[in-house]
Amino acid sequence: MTYISLLDVNEIYSCSSGVKIIQHQFEHREFWNFCLLLTNFEKSLGENAADDYWQKFLPPLKQYRFKLCAAPLPFNHPTACQPETIQSLEKHLKKCRYIYPDFTSAADNLFKSFALLSQSNSNPLLDFLVGHYSNIVLLLQNLRLIPPMEDILATIPELGKIEILIPSQLRGKNCVKKLVVIGAMRWFPDYIFTAPHSQEIDIIQYKFLNDRWQYKSIFLNSINNKNIPIIVKFHASTLEEKIDSTNINEVFTESIDSDEVLPLPINLSQIAKRFTRSSLVASEEEYVEARLFLLEGETAVFLDANVQQHIIDLQEHGEDQVKKIDVTDIELDMFIILRTSGGGDYIIPLANSFLGAKAQYFRELQEFWKISLKRKVRLSGLNDVSWKLINLGSKLANKKHNIRNWMSYRSIRPDDDKDFNAILNLVGLSDRLTEFYEAASLIDNAHRKAGYHIRKLLLDEIRKSNFIKLEQQGKIHFQISEATSGSMTAFRVVGIHTEITRFPYSKIAHPFQLNSEIINA
Repeated sequence: MTYISLLDVNEIYSCSSGVKIIQHQFEHREFWNFCLLLTNFEKSLGENAADDYWQKFLPPLKQYRFKLCAAPLPFNHPTACQPETIQSLEKHLKKCRYIYPDFTSAADNLFKSFALLSQSNSNPLLDFLVGHYSNIVLLLQNLRLIPPMEDILATIPELGKIEILIPSQLRGKNCVKKLVVIGAMRWFPDYIFTAPHSQEIDIIQYKFLNDRWQYKSIFLNSINNKNIPIIVKFHASTLEEKIDSTNINEVFTESIDSDEVLPLPINLSQIAKRFTRSSLVASEEEYVEARLFLLEGETAVFLDANVQQHIIDLQEHGEDQVKKIDVTDIELDMFIILRTSGGGDYIIPLANSFLGAKAQYFRELQEFWKISLKRKVRLSGLNDVSWKLINLGSKLANKKHNIRNWMSYRSIRPDDDKDFNAILNLVGLSDRLTEFYEAASLIDNAHRKAGYHIRKLLLDEIRKSNFIKLEQQGKIHFQISEATSGSMTAFRVVGIHTEITRFPYSKIAHPFQLNSEIINA
């Protein structure tokens, strides 16, 4: 949760009262031609656009369009387009005349426009930055565009003092001298403009973007609750072959809805359904109630919805930055800790290292009584097992969900000794009570020690971390210990599927990449 002092509120209010917004709109004939061809071609495809053939052709072009609208990258920058992509698309189009002959001509024109544009090392937005700014904060919509922009700015002496941020990073900053925003205003949270951290905000965007942002004050009586006046300045093409000013309206008669340029949001509901259907597991596999999280870097993970999870919250301070909270309480922008060398529970391998040579023996004892209890339930049913456990002295076996929890790999043993005694008696292990009690006690202690060790490790990593870089990168990698040779990653949460899904326990906490095939399925 983000806390803000009254002093900071007052400073932001002052910025809001005197904010000046200038919208710089740029034209570029070749880029506009490409964007218009892409928009019109996709519309002409209609339902055919969902076909696998076009899903291999359109996404790279749409990504190219977005990246160049969202950052002042040169048109030939490898972040926007790799040479291999052009070669692959050219090869792919050779099949078009056999599969979609009616679209061949339009597709060829679109590709030629793209290929021609991708040879240019210029960009009017970048040229404007070089000529007009030095010590500013540059705001980008997309986290992944920051590293390539930093590399570009590092080669330009005039832009060496520019700081690049994403919207979430402005929350913790004081007011800045000048804020320069790249792209459509609609792409950014309203607070960037309604509770600004600068009295001077410049918007740099292409003229063809239809940016329909409207001011909504969040402060009472802020500048009399009137709209902030936005001054629009038009910048003619900087190409050698400039557009004749008399033909400007003719050239830019059509505009593109800025929302269409944004990448489509990932449909977590569809992904959850797809993975639930495709999770073919053994008949005795344990299923748990799970929640799907979208993480930084087009990664996702299912977490058990009924347990706690280690998280990092950079909005907190000191030791409160690392804690275990209920999975259902995890919020956007928190960091989830996951094991990335093999996936799954990161506590168990670390706890086993603390148990030493007897770890496997103790785990086998734990698994033995659980399997024996599951066998009893499978043979005679939950009602019969519940009745028998109660007769053997169990206190909580009258509730079936308790029996399910005892059988689960997630629990070490029942909390109450009477419940544990009843189970061991029911499965014929009454003569080995001491042995099973000792194993359960040592496993429990090892798990607690592992949890403490993990938290300490996370706190140490945070103290060493560059918070700005951590927020920009959205994840951090570190080692658990030499004993387990396990690596872990803290991923920022960028999306949450609020519905609960039944999911195999063996696949819980295993992060997976969302490639285009999964996203478009």
